[in-house]
Amino acid sequence: MRVVKYQRVSTTNQEVENQTDSIDDQIERLGWTCVGQYKEVISGMKSRNTRPQLRQLLQDSKKRKFDRVIVYSLDRLGRSVVDVINTINELEEVGVNVFVVKNTIDTSTQQGKLFTYFCSIFGEMERDMIISRQKESIKRIREKGGKWGRGNLISQEK
Repeated sequence: MRVVKYQRVSTTNQEVENQTDSIDDQIERLGWTCVGQYKEVISGMKSRNTRPQLRQLLQDSKKRKFDRVIVYSLDRLGRSVVDVINTINELEEVGVNVFVVKNTIDTSTQQGKLFTYFCSIFGEMERDMIISRQKESIKRIREKGGKWGRGNLISQEK
């Protein structure tokens, strides 16, 4: 089985190497052959069309350079349910499946496909809840004239 690794982190404070050991162990355990890797530092909230390494992976999949993509966690493919599902569907259209190490999800099975969709939905919901809490905190701090991060928050009226 020819497999490629896709590793993504959101900020330069994070390291893709944190995902590497688990991915490499899984590849070895399953006897797959790693034929490439795609690494990037970019937010998972960014559209898949704006993520250069993911775009390259999708282009290479159409050239049949590999049979499977392995990622550490489903949210590495993206935080948007639509983007994750579209990415998986685009890969499957050319006969490439996805394997997620953290949850042992394999999209080559019906159960794996179903579980992938559920995980994507919960991942997007989690992100939406974080954003909602941040907005509530910012509103509260603005109303009290407090500090957020490195500076004062200006009220909405100013």
